[in-house]
Amino acid sequence: MAQGSSDLILGIELNEGHAQLTYFHPSVKEPLTLSRVPGAEDYMLPMKLRMDAGGKWLLWDGEPQEEGGEPDVCRISGIYEKLLSGVTVTADGRSFAPEELLGIYFSVCFDMLKVLVQNTQLQVMVTVRDLTEQLGRVLVAALEANGVDRKRIYLQDYLSSFYYYAVNQKKELWYHDVALIEYVDEAIVGYVLHIDRTTRPAIARAEKVARQPVGEQVRGAMKEQDWRREKDRLFFELLKKVFERRDVTVSYLVGDYFNKSWAERSIQFLCYRRHAFQGQNLYSKGACYAAMERAGLITDRGILFGGRDMIQVNLQMEMRIRGKEQLYPLVSAGINWYEAHHVCEFIPDGEREIRITSQPMTGGEPVVHMMRLTGLPKRPNRATRLRMAIYFSAPGRCHVEIEDLGFGEICRASGMSWKRELLF
Repeated sequence: MAQGSSDLILGIELNEGHAQLTYFHPSVKEPLTLSRVPGAEDYMLPMKLRMDAGGKWLLWDGEPQEEGGEPDVCRISGIYEKLLSGVTVTADGRSFAPEELLGIYFSVCFDMLKVLVQNTQLQVMVTVRDLTEQLGRVLVAALEANGVDRKRIYLQDYLSSFYYYAVNQKKELWYHDVALIEYVDEAIVGYVLHIDRTTRPAIARAEKVARQPVGEQVRGAMKEQDWRREKDRLFFELLKKVFERRDVTVSYLVGDYFNKSWAERSIQFLCYRRHAFQGQNLYSKGACYAAMERAGLITDRGILFGGRDMIQVNLQMEMRIRGKEQLYPLVSAGINWYEAHHVCEFIPDGEREIRITSQPMTGGEPVVHMMRLTGLPKRPNRATRLRMAIYFSAPGRCHVEIEDLGFGEICRASGMSWKRELLF
């Protein structure tokens, strides 16, 4: 691991129940997860806020107001759900848009790191289960409201965080396949991370391979002892599907759902000739490692992660540079769609159309996408300057926008623009 930055690197996990913050700073050797109680492993920060009688915002555990104390001005729960729905919250006579509410929440959390936050720049990766364009806008706006530079804000989903966590452990733990087991929505879910080393660079993918419901509908009228045995059997069957025809050398269990009080046979099978670890902060740590890589603190390992939020194609444009025809790179495969954007200006040499080439990261034939500049004013050759902006609204949905800038005092800008959506 290379070091050489005084930035405070944050990995933040957000979900319906809680948030977690893992940080890295030159003052520590490895990423550490923030605990509400120093020295303890109290990592879960409730996604609830309260404003005390003095007007100060604080995290709220959901406990009722203590008798005899000054009553809180307001209390807000279900913050994550409000972010997803986009609803405006009214409290203390004020209305809070989702990004304002999350901005307050981040401010309270950052205040717990105030010694490290002082006189340093933040670099933040936020990880959520499912990253959407709307949620992405809210996350970015809330962080910007807390003074974080947009260029230092990154977003990714849980499976991306799983990848970054896994490959930042000892190499013998991820040289073969890696399994992730978690309990979510009353079901045990198994994922497998596989790295294909037959390509250059190697390509890693994490996919869901098994799901087993274990909720009350499955339990039915079973007594507790019978249900423990049945739950152990169901978990065992799921693990067999996860490990089937795969060389899994390590498994990570997320959360405190799994324990030996009921999963006796399952955990024995899980650990047979394999490593197994259980913890609560895998996603926030994975996010922190990802932010450290963006900051150049982790050396390139020659692997591209092909996650569901990752762009799968390289985008290039035919261009003459210093008199020589070549492909000018626009967007590289293997990065998160929300981080993929490119702006450039160029002077066409008689062309009235733009040719953008997409090349799959896994190989295959390139595809040329034509974009006609219909109505572009007729001017002397090389007397037109165009600005092109490229951004994504989904992993396979690219937007290209071109604007006519004219050519200084010689040719005024027409105000014309052209747009095209590329689907991959």
